[in-house]
Amino acid sequence: MRAIVVEQPHRWRVAEVPDPVLREDEVVVAVKACGVCGTDRHIFEGEFPASFPLIPGHEFAGEVVAVGKAVKNIRVGDFVAVHPNLPCRLCDFCRAGEEHLCENLQAYGVHLPGGFAQFVAVKETNVHRAEGLTPLQAAWAEPLACCLHGLQKVGVRSGERVLLLGCGPIGLLFVQLLLTHGAKEVIAVDPSERRREAAHQLGAIAVSPDELLARQSDLAPRGFPLVVEASGNLKAVELGLSLIQAGGRFLQFGVCPPEATVSFPPFALYRREITFVGSFSLRQELPQALALLQSGRIRVEPLTSHQLGLDGFERALTLMREGEALKVQLLP
Repeated sequence: MRAIVVEQPHRWRVAEVPDPVLREDEVVVAVKACGVCGTDRHIFEGEFPASFPLIPGHEFAGEVVAVGKAVKNIRVGDFVAVHPNLPCRLCDFCRAGEEHLCENLQAYGVHLPGGFAQFVAVKETNVHRAEGLTPLQAAWAEPLACCLHGLQKVGVRSGERVLLLGCGPIGLLFVQLLLTHGAKEVIAVDPSERRREAAHQLGAIAVSPDELLARQSDLAPRGFPLVVEASGNLKAVELGLSLIQAGGRFLQFGVCPPEATVSFPPFALYRREITFVGSFSLRQELPQALALLQSGRIRVEPLTSHQLGLDGFERALTLMREGEALKVQLLP
């Protein structure tokens, strides 16, 4: 089969590799679409821990073409989305139901062969039927589930005004989720006019960082009760922390460089009772994400700017790096 193989950071090729070996508790998925995530770019650039050589890609969906002897609930021909995480289920975090924090966590596309390939073998427990969805839609289930996981950690109170920093693919999912969950308004901030327009089309009040500061007195004179940081930009983090109101909640969803730091006075956390929450990956939110996609309440077609073949991997990274794309998907 054909697959993208990242030999080491900055070195990749499209190669003919052996078809996956099917174990008794696994199914083989013929990949129909796989999203290119910021994590894939960080892996390629050596900024995220991964196992090399690697077939990346963890946002994927496809058709089941083979099942192992012990598989009971999935059949050949099922169209499925894949949960990428493989926890050990033995450590204290797993036993407490926090599998995404597993001390021995592995993931398809990070440590194990992923979806930038024609076929992938995955555990039966990691696939979820995605009837009624197109490959384009179903490949969004994993990032949408991650957003749901983050949102469940801070909640949305009916009628509140939310500040969203970053209008990339994840930010545009958050625009829809925040409004669906009861936010009165979402003030979406991004320096890119194209991305601001996409956020506006989804119902947000979209402004540039300069516009936000100029209009703060009328948008949120006392600050925002909820701030969602979805860019991973350090300046955005500091801006959001400066605009949160007393008693407010701050969700750090964007992925900042591991060694980066921001400046914020601990006294403000104490005196203003600010809740600062991080969100990593997903837990068991994939079925909920699929249900939202099937209901039509979350639209992902406008968020998908490019679909490319495996040979387009480098172009996908360039488009993302230069801010010329929303979501890019590869179609093996």
